[in-house]
Order: sequence, then C-alpha cells, then structure tokens
Amino acid sequence: MYERLTALLADIARGETLAGPDRARAVRRGAWLADATNEQLSEFLTAAGEMEMPLAPPADELLAAALAEVARRRRDPGAIAITDELIGPVVTLYQQLDQSSPSRAQLLALLARSNQPRVLGALVELMLAEPPTDGTQIVQALAPLFRRASATAGLPSSDRDTGGQATRGTLAQALFPRLLDGLAHPQLAAPVLDLANYLTRQGIEPVHPASSRARQLTALLGDLSQSLARLEESPPEDAASAVELSRRVASQVALAVSLCDALALIGDKGAIGKLNQALALAHRRLRTEAAAALARLGDDDGAAELVKLAEEPVARLRVLAFAGELGLTDRIDPKWQTPQARAEAQLAVWLAEPTQFGIPPQKLELFDQRRMFWPGFTGEVDCFLFRFTYQATIAGQGERSLSNIGIAGPLAHAFLADLADLSPDDIYAAYAGWQAEHEEIREFEVARLSKSEKLEAERLTRRLRDAGYTAIEPQRMGYFFGDKALVALATREELSGVTVADFREIVFFPQRHSRRPLGPREAYNIYKGRKLLKSFNRSEDQRAG
Repeated sequence: MYERLTALLADIARGETLAGPDRARAVRRGAWLADATNEQLSEFLTAAGEMEMPLAPPADELLAAALAEVARRRRDPGAIAITDELIGPVVTLYQQLDQSSPSRAQLLALLARSNQPRVLGALVELMLAEPPTDGTQIVQALAPLFRRASATAGLPSSDRDTGGQATRGTLAQALFPRLLDGLAHPQLAAPVLDLANYLTRQGIEPVHPASSRARQLTALLGDLSQSLARLEESPPEDAASAVELSRRVASQVALAVSLCDALALIGDKGAIGKLNQALALAHRRLRTEAAAALARLGDDDGAAELVKLAEEPVARLRVLAFAGELGLTDRIDPKWQTPQARAEAQLAVWLAEPTQFGIPPQKLELFDQRRMFWPGFTGEVDCFLFRFTYQATIAGQGERSLSNIGIAGPLAHAFLADLADLSPDDIYAAYAGWQAEHEEIREFEVARLSKSEKLEAERLTRRLRDAGYTAIEPQRMGYFFGDKALVALATREELSGVTVADFREIVFFPQRHSRRPLGPREAYNIYKGRKLLKSFNRSEDQRAG
C-alpha cells in the first residue's frame, strides 16, 4: 500500500512533466485507488492535502482523474460506503485546492455518494462555504444526488437501508432546508432549486422543500423578470459587452426557469402575477416554463400560450412534454407533433445550446428525409437533414448570414465546415462517421505514428502520387476494421482539396469557394460513414437472405 501511495503522489507531483504515454501510464498506475478502503483513501487524501499548493493544472488533472475513478467505482452495487471518517480529509484537501480546481468537484461528488446524513451535511456546508465557481463542476458535484433520487423514486417511504443511511425521504432531510441558503450564491441557486424540484417531481418529497420560501421565490422571479426586461430594451452595442450580456442572460434565465418550476410544484397561486411578467419576456425557453407553470396553477391564459408556443421549434419539445403532463396534447396542432416537426425541434435546441450558436436559427428548412439503418440502433431510424440559416446585422459590415445543413433523428449535430456542396448521401455519411465509436475505428496524427506506421503512410503517399496527385501533405492515418487510410491535403488537376486513400480506393474532396471548406476530419468522417451506412443498409433481399 505504502509503495503504491508514494508512487501515485509522486506522479501527481510531477504531473507537469508527464505527457503522452507517460501520462497514460501514470493514470493506469493510480487505478488501484478506486478499490481502496476508506482507511486507505483517507490516508491518500491526507497526504495529497500536504502537497505544495496550489497544484499546477497538469498535476491537478491527474488528481482529479484518480478521484473521478474512485467516485465512479463507489457507485457500483456492493461498493464500499462513503462514511464519516472521510469528512475531515476531504474538507482539508478541498480547502487547500485552488478555487477553480477540477479536483474540488470530484471531492464533492465523493461526499454526495454517501448515504449517511452526517456526510451529506458536510457536503452542504462545504458547498455553501466555498461553492465551485464553474457551473459544470456544480453539476458534477450534485449528479450523484439526482441519480440516487431517481433510483429510490417510487419506493415506499418505509424502505430505507439499515445503519442510519439516508434514503428516500431522509435524503431530502439531510440536505434541506439548509441547502436552500445556496440561493444566495448566483452559481448555486439554479442547481439547488433543480434538485428540490426533482425530489418533489419524483415523489420523494410530498411537500416541496422550498414551500416555506414561496414568497422569497416569487419576489426573486419578479426581480429577474424586471432585469431581463431591461436588458431586452437596452442591449449593449460593443462585442465585449455583448459576450458578457449573453453570459448574464443565460445565468438569469436558468434561475428564472428553475423558479417557475418550483412555484408551480409548490402550487402557490400568489405567484401568478410574477409568472405573467416572465411570460411577457422574449426568451422562448423562459416563456415556455412560465406558461407551463401558469397552466399547472389553473391559469387558462397560460395554457393557451403554452399551446401556441408549439409553433416555435426551439420550444416545441418542452411544450409537447408539458402538454402531455397537463392533458393539453389534443389542443396542439397535429402538424407540430409529427416526426419531422420533432426532429426540427431537436436540431433547433442543439443549435441554441451555449456551446453551439447560443440562439436558435432564424430559418430551418427540410433538406432531405429518409428512413434507414443507422450505427448504434437496432432498427430503422427516421433521419432528417435541415438547412438552417442565421442572419445578423454587424456594425460596419452590414447584413451577414451563415447557412449550413445539420442532422436530426439519430442525433442532432452540425459541422462548422460547409456541407452545402455535398450530396445528401455524403452528408449523412459525414454525420455517421463522426458519431461512430468502435475499438477498431481509430485515427492518429501522422507525426505521432510509429516507424512502421509511417512506412504505411509513405506507401499510401506514393499511391496518391502515382494517381496524379501533387502537393501532398499527409495529415492523419485512419484504421477502419483492418483497413488503413491516409488523409492528406493534396492537389488534383489544379484543384486543392482533401483526399482519403486506402489500398483499394482514393476519394477526393475539392475545396470550393466556401469560407468553411471541408477539412481532413470531415473528409475522413465521410469516408468512414460511407462504409458504415453501406454495410448497415444492404438491400432488402440481402437482409432477408
């Protein structure tokens, strides 16, 4: 034990000097920690807390990886329980780490996996005293609580583990009402309310944990609605302020959405006035949540607005879900409930994610539709391609637009590279190749290949040269179920582009006049996707045979 502990701490300490295979080996060497007893884990956490702080980012990432594996393994049935002997070492290490450390989220998640009220209480106090600054880390920290709530939903209230462990109702009792003090922290407020809402919706808590704070929640929703209304009336003009505005609006909308849900679950009709303020705002996600909350409180105008919002692609899926819960499905036009309408909504929601464009497109048009077998699915799938368009007026540049073709159905996705010049077959192939995951589908940068692999790349380069290609610049080497394929930039008949060559065929994608031409990754995705879709979609006679 001591040797393994010393080795792991040494790897973390020199994490800044580890790269590539050495780093991978260090991660594997630390895998033993996942099966450590609480005593051994406590010893490791204590020793880690005595390291020189703050940890350099590469070292912190190694520590976070080790802790993540512990947290993952402790989720397995029959795993060692997280008990109160770990509270001290976890708290001490947490307080030593930098505020933005990814290891902090893993330590919180470790406490969140416990069933003991005392450990969950320590989790609450630590989050309130020093909450993570990053929203993703908060999600990671609270995720085990949502999973446990989901696993215990529907159990009788008398069904609980022995030994003082918190299950069903006692899970909420260990967290609330103290966790509601997180409403004072902007980054915690929405996740805390979401957890309270989830416990109520799953039937784990018959009374919403924030019921006693209904007036506070209503007032907070009113303040947020007024703030968002002011931002809508006077948006900033410079780019830097616009970026900050986007972040601020996203944060406020997230909290307002959680407040709408909470007030509806609490059932306080005194919130109807503030919910109507939220309904009057332009943000469609917030309007949808406000309309659903009003409908749940018996407000006919809210129900009518919810039904109308089905016309908006970015709101449609939420509207249909709410309509099903509230018995309003018959009031929604059937054309908004078709597979095509749902697929259009799926892509609009994906494009509006903060990690994508942040807003839905102004226009969505069906480009192609077909039903076929798709990797990862057992039966045929409805597949849709949509042309989406964004238009904006940019100071000094006039009206600008961006258009591309995205997919919905088996997945929702869009590339930055312009796919407009491709056939529907190749567009489907690009997305199938991008999504495909298999241990026999791999690719590497040419510079990272071994000596023997570089010889294979050189053979394929000669094959391209013999076929008349010039200015060949190898980029990546792909391995597809035993086939080797070289992806390279090249020129053919004075046209520059990307080529993919294996020992049977060569495909070439010339660069058009688009500002976003296909690159090596997209070209190889098409190459993979063509083979996958051809294999999955044999003729009916072949499948029957």
